[in-house]
Amino acid sequence: MSADALVPAETVALLDGTGQPRLTEAVLAAVAELGLSGPRHDLTAEVFAPCQGCFECWTDHPGTCKANDAANGVMRDVIGAELVLWTTRIRFGCWGPTAKAALDKSIGLLSPFFATVERETHHRRRYDRYPRWGVVAVVPPGTGDDERQLFRQLVARNAINVHSDRHAVVFVEENASVEEIRTSVRDALVQLRAGAPLPFAAQAAFAPRDPASGVPLDPARARHAVLWVGSAKAHGTSSSESLGRAMIERLAARGWTTEVAHVAKLVRLRRSQSSELVETLARADLIVLASPVYVDSLPALVLAGLARLADAPLGSRPPALLPIVQAGFPELAHTVLALEVLATAARRIGLPWAGHLALGGGGVIGGRPLDTLGGRVSHQTAALDAAADELDAGAPVSPATSARFARTFIGAGVYRVLGDLGWIGIEIRHGSLTKLWQRPFDDAAG
Repeated sequence: MSADALVPAETVALLDGTGQPRLTEAVLAAVAELGLSGPRHDLTAEVFAPCQGCFECWTDHPGTCKANDAANGVMRDVIGAELVLWTTRIRFGCWGPTAKAALDKSIGLLSPFFATVERETHHRRRYDRYPRWGVVAVVPPGTGDDERQLFRQLVARNAINVHSDRHAVVFVEENASVEEIRTSVRDALVQLRAGAPLPFAAQAAFAPRDPASGVPLDPARARHAVLWVGSAKAHGTSSSESLGRAMIERLAARGWTTEVAHVAKLVRLRRSQSSELVETLARADLIVLASPVYVDSLPALVLAGLARLADAPLGSRPPALLPIVQAGFPELAHTVLALEVLATAARRIGLPWAGHLALGGGGVIGGRPLDTLGGRVSHQTAALDAAADELDAGAPVSPATSARFARTFIGAGVYRVLGDLGWIGIEIRHGSLTKLWQRPFDDAAG
């Protein structure tokens, strides 16, 4: 289909997460060729405070982030556009940390209330219209087809959550010419403007490709576990930290030494990094990475930390990795892509995979110490006991233990009802119930 056959009046918001002038030049040329125009944001130059998962963009000032950064201006332009075109360098089959930091701030464009889409829980719309979603993914050397496919699926799942009925991903090599990039971007834009709505991207269950391995016993010393907390919330307030602490406390009771590393303290976006994260994790026999799911995958700070590990030597005996991933949505499917990214990263970095633990409906924990919650988390506490026994014996966490950990106390339908009532209750206590439905960017949405 020729560009002349298309309606040229649409606005495209360009969100440039690469900061590569040659790529930007080619993207802008493709946009101009199709008669498109719109705002451009250089995400590498704008400041984004990492999302803290505080949910104040749903409760205290619905639709906007509390941080004094670039997020609100970017999201206003996103909701005001017919097309959004991201550029990002991918790694481990995921967004680069710079682009992901902006994407993590997009949840304010949605309502906190739940909706059911193809029997899955997602967030309802805040606005009447949402843009179509395009991504130009810059591929570093050595990136496999599996990582490309993982990123395609991730963007497809992102599109579901942002109510985008069309999306497109194009991959360009780091050394591609301006003309090659321009052609790829133009094809993506034509597809976004003229293509039919895409079918729902269902998510298969997580199935690790590599065999799991335990942490060998060492009669000369106690084994050492580091809890890497992937939430940027204040210490002691996140559900991820609650789950992770429950795990390492059980290991400590079996004679392991332990310590805790918080991603918000040890990782910075687009700033010079200290060596403390790598040094802390390198002295571990086991890394317990406890992380929430942000926008279908890992938070930006965790991705930046994984990149640090990949670029630093970890010695001849790297630590094993045990992810504990929890999602706010009740279905386990929402944890799968985060686990896939972690499995890919572990393979790339050379970290043995010690099994995994994943949980939907993490909101039930609410940041409280897990062992104080009683019967509602009995499956999780029992699974952590079993996991500690397995790890202490030098074995990985078994599939049976992972399945036990994933069992939830209430069904998805009940969880959605209770969650919606919870948001209403918060605003009633604040005396500001009508705020939940505010649409601060309505003037841009048109």
